[in-house]
Amino acid sequence: MLFVYVVYASGSNAPDQDDLSEWAVTILKFILGAVIAMIVAQIMYTIVLSAKLSVKEGKDDKGVEREIASLAKEDEMDKQIGMRSERAGYICVGIGFMATLLALVFDTSAVTALNMMFGAFLIGAIIEGSISVYLYERGVRNG
Repeated sequence: MLFVYVVYASGSNAPDQDDLSEWAVTILKFILGAVIAMIVAQIMYTIVLSAKLSVKEGKDDKGVEREIASLAKEDEMDKQIGMRSERAGYICVGIGFMATLLALVFDTSAVTALNMMFGAFLIGAIIEGSISVYLYERGVRNG
């Protein structure tokens, strides 16, 4: 979704650089598109997982429901990984926010500042997901 936004924002169809409200609407549309895509992806994942469990392991509907419910439970490792990855994402967003404020001090346009903030949130989400994957692969230790 980020790639599509960058292509759109740098293309000829992008709103005028002085029209801040139009840029806000554009960013909100892309956020809505990303949310809808995530919901569809989660629904498709659940459908494929249910079909795989019922075919591969020969489970009935109740068995599939129990298996999916057990996969959705969060243990202590999941909580630790979630906390650590969220912290890294929030740090990235904070740095992006401070960089945006610093850019505004040096007379950057409001549209550039808006895109910097949008980018900070997107990069923060990517870093959060990447750290989660890394920590699930490597594992975490208490302490």
